[in-house]
Amino acid sequence: MKRISLLLTIILVLLVLAPLSSCTFFMDAPVINGASLEDYVIIYDEDSLDYNKRAAEHIQSVAKQRYGIDLPILDDGSAKGSCEIVVGETSREISASLEAQTEGLEFAILAQGTSIALEGDYFVIAAAAYYFMEVYASGDGASVTVPEEVSLHEPIVKEAKNFILLIGDGMGVYQTRLFEYLENGVEYGDGEDIFYGYMLPYMGYSRTDSLSGTTDSAAGGTALACGIKTYNEYIGRDKDQNDVKSITELAHELRKSAAVMSTETQTGATPASFSAHADSRNSSSEIIESIYAGKAKYGTLVDCGYNYYSSKYMTLIENRITDALATVGANENGFFLMYEEAYIDKHCHDNNLEKTFEALVRFNQAIARFMEFAFYNPDTFILITADHETGKLYPDEDGMLAYHHDDHSSANVPVFAYGAGAELFDGAEVENIQIAHTIAALMGVEDFGDQSVYQSLTKE
Repeated sequence: MKRISLLLTIILVLLVLAPLSSCTFFMDAPVINGASLEDYVIIYDEDSLDYNKRAAEHIQSVAKQRYGIDLPILDDGSAKGSCEIVVGETSREISASLEAQTEGLEFAILAQGTSIALEGDYFVIAAAAYYFMEVYASGDGASVTVPEEVSLHEPIVKEAKNFILLIGDGMGVYQTRLFEYLENGVEYGDGEDIFYGYMLPYMGYSRTDSLSGTTDSAAGGTALACGIKTYNEYIGRDKDQNDVKSITELAHELRKSAAVMSTETQTGATPASFSAHADSRNSSSEIIESIYAGKAKYGTLVDCGYNYYSSKYMTLIENRITDALATVGANENGFFLMYEEAYIDKHCHDNNLEKTFEALVRFNQAIARFMEFAFYNPDTFILITADHETGKLYPDEDGMLAYHHDDHSSANVPVFAYGAGAELFDGAEVENIQIAHTIAALMGVEDFGDQSVYQSLTKE
C-alpha cells in the first residue's frame, strides 16, 4: 500500500512539474536612461545599407530571446517616439549630433535622454549593435545609463573557437590599393573607397615562394592549408608527394566543422589544397575523388563555383555565405572555413585593371559578411591574405598603377588579421606556412606542418 501511495505521489509531482518544464523563463527587461527597454522602438533608414537593417534585427532578436519582448523596427520616416534606439545614419536629430571621427573598426554611441544612437562605418554597425545589447541591455532588471556624450568603442573580442581564412588569389599590396586609384561605380558594392582589410586592427606581410621558386596557386594554397613548402602543382602533398594533413582535416580531428568555399570550381588549385590531395593541380579526376573521400570521412562542406557579377547574384553569394556559416556555426566546438576570391588572379593575368577591381569589390562584400558574423560571434578569428601576387602591379613613372608582367611574381602579399591572437601578425613579415602554423596553434595544436622553417610569431 505504501508503494502505491509513493508511486501516486511521484506521478502527481511529475504532473505538476511537466507544464513548468516547458515554460520559457525570461529576465526582467533592463531600465536604460530611466525607461524600460520594452518601451523602446528601433529606428533605421530603410534606404541605407543592409548592415543597418541586420543590426536592427539583431537588437530585436536578442531582446526577444533574452526578455521576451517584441521591439518594433520602424523606418526613420515614422513619427518621433519618446524612447528610440537609432541604428545607423538617419534623418533623426540625434544622428546629426553623432559626428564622430571613427577609425578602423571603431563605432560611436550617443544618448539624448531616451533617444540612443549607434553608428559604425559599413559592417561595423554590427559591432555597435552587439556591444549595445551586451553592455547596456544584458542585466536582469538592471538600471543603466548610456552617456549623453559621444563615446567611441571597439568590437568585443573573446578567445577564438571559429577560424576564417579569406584568400584573394593573386592579390598583392597594390591590388588592394586599387580603391585609391579607381572610382568605385561597381553596382554590387557599398560605394566603399577602401579595401576592407585596412579596417582590421593588424596588418603584416607574407612571403610566398615555393620550393619551385615563384609559387603557383597549388603550392601557395598547400602552404596556407598544410603549413609546408612544396613544389608547384602539388595539391596537399609535400616535396616527396606524401599526403600532408590540412588545417581543414585538423579542424575535424578537433571535432570542429569545416567548410571550403570559392568563386572558382571545387577542382581549382586553392580550394583543392584545402579539401584534397593530388600529384597535380591538373588531375581533376584525382582531385574530385579525394574531395569526395574527404566529404565521406569528415563531412567537409565544399561549396564552390559562383562567378557572378551583379547585385542580384551578389545577394546569392551572400546567402551562400550565410548558409555555410549557419551550418558550420551550429557546432559548439567551432569551425574552420576557407573562402577564396579566385578572379583577382585571373584578371591580373589578363592585365585588366577594371575587372580586377570588380573582383576586389566582390571580395570586399564577402569580407563584410564574414566580419558581421565575427562581430555577432566574438569568439571568431579572421585572417585575410593571398596565395601570391599576379601581374607585378605597381605605380609607373607617372604614378599610375600598371601591370609589368602577366604571370605570378614573388612579391610579398598583405596579411590582415582580426580576433584573439591576431596581434601576432601586427607588422610581421612571415613565411606563408606560418599562417597555418599560427591558426593551428590558436586551435591548441603547436606542432602542425613543417616546423623546421617555423619562425615563432610570439611577441615579447
